[in-house]
Amino acid sequence: MKRATLILAIVYLLLLIIGAAMMHTSLNSHWLVTLFLFSPRWVVALPLLLLVPFTLLLRWRLTPIYLIHTVIILIPILGFQLPRRNANPVDNARTLRVLTCNVGGGTLDDRQLIELIHDNRIDVVMLQECPQAVSEPLFQKLDWQRRQVHHIVIGSPLPLGASRVLGRQSEDKFRAVAGIGCELDWHQGSRIQLASLHLPTFRPALEKLQHLDFDQGPVAIERMGQMRRGLSKQIVDAIDESELPTIVAGDFNVPIESAYYRDLWSHFQNAFSIAGSGLGYTKYTRFHGVRIDHVLADENWTVQDVHVGPDLGGDHRPVIAELARTTAP
Repeated sequence: MKRATLILAIVYLLLLIIGAAMMHTSLNSHWLVTLFLFSPRWVVALPLLLLVPFTLLLRWRLTPIYLIHTVIILIPILGFQLPRRNANPVDNARTLRVLTCNVGGGTLDDRQLIELIHDNRIDVVMLQECPQAVSEPLFQKLDWQRRQVHHIVIGSPLPLGASRVLGRQSEDKFRAVAGIGCELDWHQGSRIQLASLHLPTFRPALEKLQHLDFDQGPVAIERMGQMRRGLSKQIVDAIDESELPTIVAGDFNVPIESAYYRDLWSHFQNAFSIAGSGLGYTKYTRFHGVRIDHVLADENWTVQDVHVGPDLGGDHRPVIAELARTTAP
């Protein structure tokens, strides 16, 4: 039995290493890995509930090996971010504070959102799934400018330029707007490009697999993945038309480990990946959370701070990032 304990610990460790490697390589575009990325990843820790007591009884000196298992589960699999040293402080005049949130999936507590904006001294708000009936009174109370196309919003107390559509979904999705952009007039006459995105969800494809439809489920994931790649490229190309310092934020509907994020968005800095701590989940289900809302910045910025905000009544949490301009206006 003692030998079996060691073998089980080693086999479990190897499986965790293989799983983590698949998550962070090109193999993760496979439908099985995509399914796992959106599933309760904590299930991979369940064997510890059996192995640790079993090892304590039969071979207690082997127990510390499970620290290795725990680290692999927490960091590369669950995506836990260790706290980092704060970035060097900069002049407040060169700092921009951004809040993004998908406010659908419930009833927005606009009073709490306004309080959050004031408490964090937010300069730019980017909202998704936000109808005019919600955004208009919200920004009237703030006395801010706003640019809105369909359900996607950019708002600020600073002057905003005209909005433009960065990308639309396909005809079978009614050409729904997936991203809008506009310019912001900042200090000393400098300008910034802002982009607010709401990319399509894998949910319909994942639900097929949840209902054990292994004929249509993998095909649906592949089709959605191809559509997302084309749409993301369309948006990135539109963003790249401008040479202005750029901030992109919104509901990407995909975690950062996914190839569908990494292949087209990894050249931007992900604020939480750089300066966040903890798991950073922005959407919760009954069983788990997932980090699918992001604030991105190009090379003209340094991420000073970032955190996930409180529940505002919807099924997403806001992401709040503080970015410092590192290049001269």
